[in-house]
Amino acid sequence: MDVKRWLTNAGKCLGLRTGSQATHRRSHIRNQCLIASEFSHSGNVDSVLIKNLNGSGAFVETSQRFQVGEVVQLKFPLHYLDPPIEVTGVVAWTGADGVGVKFQPASR
Repeated sequence: MDVKRWLTNAGKCLGLRTGSQATHRRSHIRNQCLIASEFSHSGNVDSVLIKNLNGSGAFVETSQRFQVGEVVQLKFPLHYLDPPIEVTGVVAWTGADGVGVKFQPASR
């Protein structure tokens, strides 16, 4: 199951907000969460926390330093019965506590 479909299904049960309710510059509202994840970059794999998430990106808490535009991969569970989600993204911005990752569309 992909991130967008999971968020749609979970949103019905958990009251998550959708992009149509956006009041900020983002096109999609980020949903607060704490999801343990594997974060791969430049041949390294780190354990990190995803602090907020939507179908187009995530905030990843990490002490590692990155450059905007750097390609990264995230692997994380969204439901214990489903296989983990694996997404590739690009670092969109950096901060003292982590990075914003914009997901790249999956190639088909």
